Amino acid sequence: MNSDDYTSVQPMNKLALITVVVLGIYSAKSNAKEVIRLPTFTTEHPIIEYLHLQLEQAIRATEQDYGETEVVRLKFPVEEERQLRNLNQSITDIAWATCSQQPNEAYQPVLVPQIAGLFGLRVSLIRADDTRFDNINSVEDLKRLVAVQSSKWHDYKILVNNGFTVLSSERFSAYRAVEKGLADYYPRGIAEVLGEMKIAQTKGLVIAPGHALRYPLLFLVYVKKGNTALAQRLTTGFERSIQDGSFLALMESQQWYQQAVSILRGRTIFDLENNGSLGGSLQAKKQYQKLLQAPMAIISS
Repeated sequence: MNSDDYTSVQPMNKLALITVVVLGIYSAKSNAKEVIRLPTFTTEHPIIEYLHLQLEQAIRATEQDYGETEVVRLKFPVEEERQLRNLNQSITDIAWATCSQQPNEAYQPVLVPQIAGLFGLRVSLIRADDTRFDNINSVEDLKRLVAVQSSKWHDYKILVNNGFTVLSSERFSAYRAVEKGLADYYPRGIAEVLGEMKIAQTKGLVIAPGHALRYPLLFLVYVKKGNTALAQRLTTGFERSIQDGSFLALMESQQWYQQAVSILRGRTIFDLENNGSLGGSLQAKKQYQKLLQAPMAIISS
């Protein structure tokens, strides 16, 4: 082969090599899994595992559209506020938080209620010998007594804005406040009250009979501001699982959900307003009415 033949073949060899490299890179990218990083909570509760399962179900429901995905959990536990900050710092991809205007503006909410609004259904933890709660017939009767609540939570402002007298305390210190008579009752979510009572090792406290408080309070998934692709994927996944029944089936299979429904049976519901905490998520409240009404539908059936 002369030099002319060599120079004419060499570009062809280079082109073939470039083609192989490009195809190799494309193949590697095609086979690479997207990684979605989840936070670790600072507390343990079966609801947390349920949230992970519900999220993974939504991801599986969209893998044909978005490709295979690997879900990983960060090892270091963080509070809700830190979970949210980690999103925009690209430390994690997912956070769970109570819906309100501030996170809705700072992050991208996925407007699908995760636990059917159960955090907005509250029963009162009281001293077992407090007979005053046998005669609570209206929300006004309850307002004459002193509630205790963590001032870090939206519930504190909701109660105050609805005219309740509320003592500020930390989450587990609030149980002691009721035990010692500093407060008369501690409103706790029906989905978490039994588990928390065990953790707090409450003495002489019981769930007050007869009534429950209800106000709109949604628990949502949040992603990094501007990450519309992941937000849309999760929205699509949740909606598909709602439509095929697997979303509600997973929730109804949980022991904490079954206990919550059981606690709710036979109670008079006192409805409160929540004008300040829903932010831009009123559309979620309207769009997912059937899901949000699921617990009430069970006890009325």
